[in-house]
Amino acid sequence: MLAFAVAAYLLFSKKGSSFTGEGRSSFRVETFQKETGWAYRIYQDTIPVIEQATIPGVPGNNGFRSEELAKKTGTLVTQKLDQGIFPPTISLKELDSLGVKY
Repeated sequence: MLAFAVAAYLLFSKKGSSFTGEGRSSFRVETFQKETGWAYRIYQDTIPVIEQATIPGVPGNNGFRSEELAKKTGTLVTQKLDQGIFPPTISLKELDSLGVKY
């Protein structure tokens, strides 16, 4: 999945910037529920570029406990992408600050 995300990012990035002409992000987050918990998918325009079904950086297959936590984490990832940070890794400290329990 990471290879797909890298390829999609490089293919669809606009000269190193992920902002549209209006200054808004071209990335958006959608949440969805799986048997293991909540997850998120990040789109650039209409192309899915990242799907995160488990809590990032945490061993195991557990999803997020709530849709809100999945959305908050996905939003942080889009902010990193908007800043040109790739890969947009999430640290345990950032998860803690978002209130994600793992």
